[in-house]
Amino acid sequence: MVDSYPLAIQTTYRDLLDRHLRRTRPDVPGSILMVSNKGGAYWVARQRVGQGVVEHRIGPDTAEIRNKAERLKAENDKAQDWNRDAGALVAQLRAARLPVPTAGTGKLINALERASFFAEGGVLAGTHAFGLYALELGVRLEDALALTEDVDIAAAKSVRVLADETASLTRALDMIGLRPIAGPMEPHPVRWETGDGVVLDILTPKRRGGEAVVHHDGLGVWAQALPYLDYLLADPIAAVLLYREGVLVRIPAPERYAVHKLIVASARTGTHRAKSDKDLHQAAALIRVLAEERPYELAAAYEMAMDNGPKWRTAIAASLRRRTDITAILNGPHD
Repeated sequence: MVDSYPLAIQTTYRDLLDRHLRRTRPDVPGSILMVSNKGGAYWVARQRVGQGVVEHRIGPDTAEIRNKAERLKAENDKAQDWNRDAGALVAQLRAARLPVPTAGTGKLINALERASFFAEGGVLAGTHAFGLYALELGVRLEDALALTEDVDIAAAKSVRVLADETASLTRALDMIGLRPIAGPMEPHPVRWETGDGVVLDILTPKRRGGEAVVHHDGLGVWAQALPYLDYLLADPIAAVLLYREGVLVRIPAPERYAVHKLIVASARTGTHRAKSDKDLHQAAALIRVLAEERPYELAAAYEMAMDNGPKWRTAIAASLRRRTDITAILNGPHD
């Protein structure tokens, strides 16, 4: 039996998501003000990003620039009104005890959104994506509230983040205190960490015969290359993380996430057994919900994976032997 959130809560989340999808942003975000120095007066926009402030110069204090500054002020005032309205919806959802990130992970994912990572095709994966399926599906998922300080993001090689002073991935990470870390024999770090323990792992699909660590030219960073990730990243969906006024992200389609967890769980052995159990737990929780709410999407995702060859089928079969409770769901009728 699916334990659904009240309809009013589901409607509030859909309203929040719709607002984010239709949102228009100021051409130049930030506080618009005039400053002076020995060279004269000029207008700037200042925006706080993480631990620092980014300043964008608008132009000298002329009649034309003053008119432009007034227009930008009006746009930013309208944006502040939008933030207050969206923030009120987020507060309602938080009060209903829907999954929320910690302050540290919320700040990190918000910085990624500001750097255009999600707008350009990047995807939030891992446990934080799983937590957002509770909102997407309108149901209570076991352990959805147990979000960690680890954040996984994934990007196909085609993803390119805009590279300017306010929309650069490395700059965005640096401004919230993230630094690349590498273990012994790891010349190219794919993990970033803050001083207070927030961790970011950057992932990308692995090509057959390719290296396990590759430079992602579109992101300007090194990434861990993983098999089966192309399958997970196809057809992502939009979601809103409940931080501040909400953060618009992309996450894998829930049916692909569930089947992907079945595939990767079989590869985790030995010291990684605990992660394998967690993979299967998440897969089972989603499959039970999807079988009732979205059976045809689940069946299509499962069949697509099974059609990808014997290696995929062997991996899935190994996981299903450990979770016989969901075998009948996947292999049974879907009407």
